[in-house]
Parts: sequence; structure tokens; C-alpha cells
Amino acid sequence: MKVDVKKIIRKIGSLLILLVLMLCMGVASPVFFTVGNINNIGIQASVNVVLSIGMLMVIIIGGIDLSIGAILALAGIVSAYLMKAGCPIFWAMFISCFAGAALGAVNGFIVTYMKLPPFVATLGTTGIFRGTALLITNGLPVSQLPNEVRVIGQGSLLGIPNPIVIMLIVAIIIYVVLTYTAYGRSLYAIGSNYEATRLSGISVKRNTMVTYTVEGFLAAVAGVILLGRLAVAQPNAATGYESNAIAAAVIGGASFSGGRGSVVGALIGALVISVLNNGFTLLGLNSFVQQIAIGVVVVLAVFADIMQRAKVN
Repeated sequence: MKVDVKKIIRKIGSLLILLVLMLCMGVASPVFFTVGNINNIGIQASVNVVLSIGMLMVIIIGGIDLSIGAILALAGIVSAYLMKAGCPIFWAMFISCFAGAALGAVNGFIVTYMKLPPFVATLGTTGIFRGTALLITNGLPVSQLPNEVRVIGQGSLLGIPNPIVIMLIVAIIIYVVLTYTAYGRSLYAIGSNYEATRLSGISVKRNTMVTYTVEGFLAAVAGVILLGRLAVAQPNAATGYESNAIAAAVIGGASFSGGRGSVVGALIGALVISVLNNGFTLLGLNSFVQQIAIGVVVVLAVFADIMQRAKVN
């Protein structure tokens, strides 16, 4: 039986990158592999993993969403104001997640029924959502929240930090949805061949709307994690997080042409970014260097995807 080495490398390439990167960071800094630091990496990655999984779903259908960071911020503001108004913490966060879903549905409506390109549509809603968050708060953070809110971001379950627990729950649920449901399989079909999928009887518009709605919900879940970690809602929170989410999905094997990508890949891609950030911080390198490194990794990942598609064609 002939083993296709190139195919195997394509499947586990991002994992190899992560393992090599961790090994290099461990050699460069003796603190890297300590339990506390590994937990710290997981906690830092949790927000980006949840955002990346939502972004992955949109990229699979051939779309993009630049407003995901603004949705996170606005949902966090909604949650914070509900708490300050006396709403129980659980219900405040629950309502904010559905507020995020509503914002995602707005994106879906603009893309599917107003027929705007996803890039243009979500670029516009980024300004709307971010501006709304700034208008509501006058550009000021919402603080003095109940101390119990910190349990979400700073507590633990069976010794595992809560942000990591939430991250894993989200990853497992979306993995099952994409792998074992008709809806999940339809997303890959839409991204692979939009017209053929439409002609086959699958409701492309409905599934696209659902996908953007789910992504908005996940952005709000990421906002809940961030709010729990900081205990402060910032109207300018998650600025630039959309680029990290896109980067994680692409590093994990998603293709901008649609039809390809996995939850495991997005999770690994987000961990790659977190390991880079954490390792560079431990080494005392400038944060600007971190941005350059992430940019280089993204360019190389996209280039590899282009070369692979060129070979297939």
C-alpha cells in the first residue's frame, strides 16, 4: 500500500507547525512548559478559538466577516449594562449572546438578501456596531460589575480554567454540527459549488443566514469569556481580533475559496497564534514583532493554499 506523504503532511501540517513552535519556545524559555504558563496560553487562546470557529463557518461557505470583533464588544456592553441594571449574571450573559446572534443575522441578511459582497457588508456593519458601542458608553469602559462575573473568566472546573472549558464545549458542539449534520455538510457544499448546491434543492440563503447568526452568537460567547476575564466591558474591545480569527482559520487549513476547513484546524491555528504571542512575551520581544510574525505566518499559509489549489486545477 502506497503512502501519500504529501497528503498526510497537508492534513497535519498545522499541528506540526504548532509542535515545532512549542518545542522552539520551550528551548528558548524554561518557563514555557510550566503548568501555569500552559494554562495561561489556553486562557489567552480561548477567546480567539471561539471567534475562529465562528469565522471558520463563514469562510467554509466562501464568506468573510470583518465585524466579529465589533459584535464581541457590543454584546459585552449589553451584558454589562444588564448586570448594572440588576439583571442576574447568567441571564445578562445569556441575553447578550442572543444579541450577538441578532447582529450576526443582520450581516447574514445584508449578504443574502441585499446581495452585498461579504467583505463590503461586514466592513460597513463593523462601523455600525462599533460606533453603537461607543455611542452607548460615550467611549468609556463599563466597570463596577458584580464580582461573580469573574467566575466565568477566572474560575475553574475540576482544575481546568473556565475559559478553556467553554472553548472546548464550543469546539465539540461545532465539530459535531459540521461533521454529522445535514446543515454542516451543506456548508461545505455551498463553499465548493454555490450554484450546484442551490440547484440540488438546498436552501443556500437560509443556511447562509443561519451561519452568520451562529457566528454572531459565538462572537458574543467570546465576549462573555473576555468580560469574565477583565470584569470590564470596553467599547473598543477586540479591535483587530477579526484578523487573528481569520489567521487562525487559514493557518488551520481553511481556504478563502470556500468548501474546506475544520474545527480542529481552527483550534490549532488559534493555538499557534497564542504560542507565538506568549513565547515572544516570555522572551521580552516587542509586541510589534509579534504582529509581524503572525502576518508572515498568515501570508505563508495563504500562499500554501494557493499553490495547493493550483496543483489540483
